[in-house]
Amino acid sequence: METRRSFNRKMLGSLLAYGLLETLYERHLFADEVKPIIDRWMIELADLCKDVKDQKIKDIDFQSKLEELYKKVDLPQLLKLVDLDKVAKDVKYPELGAANLGMDLSKVEGLPQKLVFGKQIFAMKKGRSVVPHGHDNMCTGFIILRGDFIGKHYDRIEDNTDHYLIKPTIDRKFKPGECSTISDHKDNVHWFKAESDTGFIFNIHVIGYNPENKKTSTRVYVDPEGEKTKDGLIVAKKISSAECHKKYG
Repeated sequence: METRRSFNRKMLGSLLAYGLLETLYERHLFADEVKPIIDRWMIELADLCKDVKDQKIKDIDFQSKLEELYKKVDLPQLLKLVDLDKVAKDVKYPELGAANLGMDLSKVEGLPQKLVFGKQIFAMKKGRSVVPHGHDNMCTGFIILRGDFIGKHYDRIEDNTDHYLIKPTIDRKFKPGECSTISDHKDNVHWFKAESDTGFIFNIHVIGYNPENKKTSTRVYVDPEGEKTKDGLIVAKKISSAECHKKYG
């Protein structure tokens, strides 16, 4: 007797031959067949986050591996997993900055119930930003779900009481499917501004991964348009969330 798997394989082949695959994909009529792909991707993501949390890999290696994983994702399936169409329909955009939206990953088969990473979707209107900020004791990664952005990153060269000394590292346009990462040791300050009518970013973060960093895992808001030093660094003054959102939100 022919197995269900072999039958489905023949059916997909026939659909390709008759040009019907794209139509079925758009209507999600074979969602059960492709769901394991995004499930496996999410499990790989969880495993990678656990490795950096447990200090099995260095944070810079985590960044490299996370970017590799992000580049492999089936973006349409990720959009379906996080139910982006519904999110986009229901979201209330703030006047300044980005809305911070939760997501339900409980339907991902094989994913641990207790995750070592946090996750959210940032949503914003044109001209609004995930405002410039750095982190302490946190690894995080962005992937653009929908919309166009200008993304900027900076290396934190020196940490002072009232300011960072930062060095620009990334300044470019980001489109759907493109990604970036941060850690205590690379590209630690970031800033993303929406250029399209609306924009959505998928984010994961692992806090408390660096035992050498005794600071609280939190955002440190900064002004990246400060005075430049003779070495080409920027004096990025530490400012409040309200100040940062008023200027850059």
